[in-house]
Amino acid sequence: MEKYSKWRDAGTGIQPFLQPVPARAEQEGLSGLLNRAKSYIVGPIVATVRLAVLGVAAALDAAFSAVTPLLIVPSVRRAYQRCTRSLLARLALLAMGFYTLDTKTTSLQKGRRAAAGSQASRARGVRSGDLIIANHVSYVDVLYLVATYNPVFVEIDNATMHVRRLSLWSALRAPSQPTPALLPASEARPLKSITQEARLKGLGPVVVFPENATSNGRALLQLLPVFEEVENQDDKSEMHLVAFRYPFRFFSPAYSVGSQMGHLFGLCCQVYNSAVVKVLEPAEAPRVASSAMFCEAGEEPVDLDEAVKDKLVQLSRLRQTKLSAMDKRDFLAFYYKRTRGGYRDQI
Repeated sequence: MEKYSKWRDAGTGIQPFLQPVPARAEQEGLSGLLNRAKSYIVGPIVATVRLAVLGVAAALDAAFSAVTPLLIVPSVRRAYQRCTRSLLARLALLAMGFYTLDTKTTSLQKGRRAAAGSQASRARGVRSGDLIIANHVSYVDVLYLVATYNPVFVEIDNATMHVRRLSLWSALRAPSQPTPALLPASEARPLKSITQEARLKGLGPVVVFPENATSNGRALLQLLPVFEEVENQDDKSEMHLVAFRYPFRFFSPAYSVGSQMGHLFGLCCQVYNSAVVKVLEPAEAPRVASSAMFCEAGEEPVDLDEAVKDKLVQLSRLRQTKLSAMDKRDFLAFYYKRTRGGYRDQI
């Protein structure tokens, strides 16, 4: 739309913030008729049942979380939380129509074949305190990561590159909120302190979304230079790169703007939904130990932020834009002013 042309990336011509819509061919003829029948007749019935299941999953998570502090032994507490959260996240994904998750471990080196394996075998090499770096397209990303790794989520301060921890529910709600320009100084701290704490207490890997906001899945937003700050580099943390993509015909699981509850309802109206998750071959991921801070004398240091950007672009096969989370913040202010007269709680 021309009124949103200000937020079209000049280099690629891509508008990464507007909600994706189906191709014109899918809106016409028999496909369009079936889509309207699904949207207005069958879909709402299916969505009502699925939302009830999601409500049960949320209630069970609250109940299980209330028990967690009563478990004194840290290892038992961690195992209990991982088991319950992973099962409930998988249940939520099933309720939303993600019956299978197409997950592949991918090599970027020519001549090597991509290896596909079970989620268990992929997750085995990811330890507490490691970093999972991924593009961010939807709240579905969060559920997938919980189901697979039960990690710690963080939000990045756009100025200092320090981070603060987010609860699961805050991470799920974050895509519906404008990204804070600055985090409260009392809550932001170096990423290294989060990874060290996660390693010491067995809290799981730490997820970093360097875009710091969701896109519509058509391109990558500008990645924040998280590792430019030495305080954010932990040489004991291994990096694991993950790329999310959501193929669709009628309704996109990507969520970048609008009512989150409305989007969830539309998602649940679908008979099924698709997700493609690519995990970079661990041996090809950038290493914090190779940065200028930690590399040995005579060894060529690696610019971690550049390495992460290059690998994520290749892994996701998405083009890099120059639009940032702050551009999306401005876009949302304009969008909601035009459509609703200002910001509201999008749930």
